[in-house]
Amino acid sequence: MWEVALATLRHRRQSFVATFIAVLLGSALVVACAGLMETGIRIAVPPERLAAAPIVISGQQAYTVPKEDPNDLKDMKTVALVERQWLDPALAGELAGVAGVERVVGEANIAATVVRDGQPVVVGAQSWGHDWASAVLGPFELTDGDEPKDERDVVLDAATASAAGAKVGDRVQVSTKGVVEDFRLTGLVPAAGEDAQSLLFFASSAMGDLGEHGDQVSSYGLFLKPGTDVDALAETLEEKLDGRPYTVLTEDDRGVAEHPEAVGGRAQLIPLAAVFAGMAIFIAMFVVSSTLGLSVQQRTRELATLRAIGATPRQVRRMVIGEAFFIAIIAAALGCVPGMLIGPFLFSIMSDNGVISPVVQFHQGFLAYLIGPGVALVTTLIAARITSSRAAKVSPATALAEASVQRRWLSFWRVLFAFLFFGIGVALFIVTGAVMSGPVASATAGPAVMAWAISLALLAPGFTKLFAKLLAGPVRAAAGISGYLANANLRLRNVRMAAAVTPIMLMVGIALANFYTSSTQEAAAARWFTEPLRAEAVVSSTIGGLAPDVVDRVRSVEGVEAASRYITSAGWIDKPYDGSHVASPWPIQGVDAQNASLITGITPVRGDLGRLSGDTAALPTVQAADMGVDIGDSVTLRMGDGRQAEVEVVALFEAKEGYEMIVAPAALVAAHSTTGMVRQILVAGRDGVDPDDLAATVTRQVASVPGAVVGDRDTIAGFAEGTRTQTWVNYMLIGVITGYTLISVTNTLVMATAARKRELGVQRLIGSTPKQVMRMLAAEASVVAIIGIVLGTIASLATLIPFSAVVLGRPVPSGSVFIFIAVAAASIVLALGATLLPARKLLDVPAAEAARAVD
Repeated sequence: MWEVALATLRHRRQSFVATFIAVLLGSALVVACAGLMETGIRIAVPPERLAAAPIVISGQQAYTVPKEDPNDLKDMKTVALVERQWLDPALAGELAGVAGVERVVGEANIAATVVRDGQPVVVGAQSWGHDWASAVLGPFELTDGDEPKDERDVVLDAATASAAGAKVGDRVQVSTKGVVEDFRLTGLVPAAGEDAQSLLFFASSAMGDLGEHGDQVSSYGLFLKPGTDVDALAETLEEKLDGRPYTVLTEDDRGVAEHPEAVGGRAQLIPLAAVFAGMAIFIAMFVVSSTLGLSVQQRTRELATLRAIGATPRQVRRMVIGEAFFIAIIAAALGCVPGMLIGPFLFSIMSDNGVISPVVQFHQGFLAYLIGPGVALVTTLIAARITSSRAAKVSPATALAEASVQRRWLSFWRVLFAFLFFGIGVALFIVTGAVMSGPVASATAGPAVMAWAISLALLAPGFTKLFAKLLAGPVRAAAGISGYLANANLRLRNVRMAAAVTPIMLMVGIALANFYTSSTQEAAAARWFTEPLRAEAVVSSTIGGLAPDVVDRVRSVEGVEAASRYITSAGWIDKPYDGSHVASPWPIQGVDAQNASLITGITPVRGDLGRLSGDTAALPTVQAADMGVDIGDSVTLRMGDGRQAEVEVVALFEAKEGYEMIVAPAALVAAHSTTGMVRQILVAGRDGVDPDDLAATVTRQVASVPGAVVGDRDTIAGFAEGTRTQTWVNYMLIGVITGYTLISVTNTLVMATAARKRELGVQRLIGSTPKQVMRMLAAEASVVAIIGIVLGTIASLATLIPFSAVVLGRPVPSGSVFIFIAVAAASIVLALGATLLPARKLLDVPAAEAARAVD
């Protein structure tokens, strides 16, 4: 039957175009997602400041959390740290004693920025100060001047010096610890290469006073003795440091030591790519199955004839699968071409929106080009196997009868699987509403909408017939005699119409579920994390942080009721054991004790937020009770940099389940942050003070503070900001998936319309005008779109209602109604365009010629 399959493809090319395009795009998307996953797994960051050191030792930038039993060191979960992890200074001597190591050079990082005319001068994405002794790690050699020797000497890279209008010997202003001071520019080094950044080098003796972490080491660069094998030494070091929070980096991995934030992107990029690929595969299987099924339905007489002349069910099945195989193997291979473009495109959008650091290099190796076509081929063959079963099992007599009358569609297996997936949808509905809490409730959204979509798709012919009856009156009233003919077609051709309804339903369901899940999650994060904060004005720093005295200056402004430093981080509770935050860390909010309740909007159930100073913290009541912790007790926090902090509990407060946080002194949180400084001050005005007037007054007060800008509460950098970034990325991914579905739906409808050439020709011969035919087709397309929209909306609501109830406390999801209107309008326009445009071409063929066309 392989020869027959090839012959069919040659003579029915148009019937298989939709399948070809669906497989090609599916393969391209899987190739792109495989590249994203490879990038997330590798996290390759070419070194810039550490390029001369063959081996770099850095912090792991991860913390292992016991999943259930704190004493079980095997069942652990590894989670990325949100702040830079600092190294033990004593490690340098230990590394120097390893055979093959010639010299060990440590690198320190402090927040430092050149200031010109009160404005920060930053080349590239960041500006850091370093110990001149670590310049050899670049290597950054002087091109002019001398090395820094005194405490107020500095060496700049050529690009930063040029931007500041400074030359060797000039006095330049540099901000460290949020304070601007004059430094003497003693020398210049070459500008950074591909990883553009401002480089400031200070004398070793000055580092401890200039930066909050100036006396701490961020990484060690190892120079090797001649003849030492890098890989062998790296393996030796890994064995030596095993079990300790250090990592050994070589080649392109060394750049991670310069950009520790890159490690955190792995936790977001890999799941995103996996979910995206899963959705692409799911949609591809649906669309391919739908288009192949429609093709088989249109060839019922042909298949019946084959059965009548002796073809066995197995041969018919092999023919259908063979057709799909030949299409898929070509389309899947060609899908690698657009996949080469889609992968970098998606990665650039993700890096631009903060999902992963832009310094990470995108990698899409040969494995991606094997996985994409392979998955597309397997998906197509599975869809073909499902499609071929019905045509292969009927007897020749039945098949010939079905060539002229409507096929039966209801079968035992269809009903069984419809109820099975319906049961899965109900189970996920219950689990989401009764068991899950907080942001993790969104984990069931994807599987739930797919379960509901499959259940509805299996019963689509029945729903098509039902809705056709319900809409028969409006259609007849709106389209007259053309509406009557449309109703007849919808009633008698419900199986074929269902093939067009299914992809529209799928597109609407997935688009609405994902768009509104993202917008609801963003609204929930803002509601529980940001909205309680009292801030009519926000002072932010663009140069790393604000000096401690700036908040006092803001408090002295007329009309200010309260002002507090504000910083966010994330960490864990080590002791007593806390099992509530394993997969993700606790959000930690740092504020000042003065007016803490007013600024945070938190009213303690017990204790006093005014005691938030030194090593103290406030905890949610439920988690504190679970741990047996009360006011005055001590708990051990694992802060964002991986170091521990022993704190006293001074307050307990109520928190929304799933959106709990730890409140701690801003100074404590800042001490465990990457820069060591607070970047924002929240300002609350007195009653009756206009927010705009307050912002203007505060702006004048901080005008002399370099890098200080004043904005409204929308500029608060908090936990909701990450959710907002995730939301926009989800919009982008869903947009791509929706676009893929739109193309597939278009091809399905075009294919369905083109196959009606003979039918439309006969209809015109018996008296229908072209205008009546077009009105009939428009009525059919409109009904098909409406059915798809209704079923897709049902699938999305069954997913959104429990999720919204969990995170917002109401069944109505958050998000603009225009999202629904846009999706519904796109579906209707798509259905009409994909039906009427090919129909117009068919009507250009003389009616007699069209009536003689082969089905």
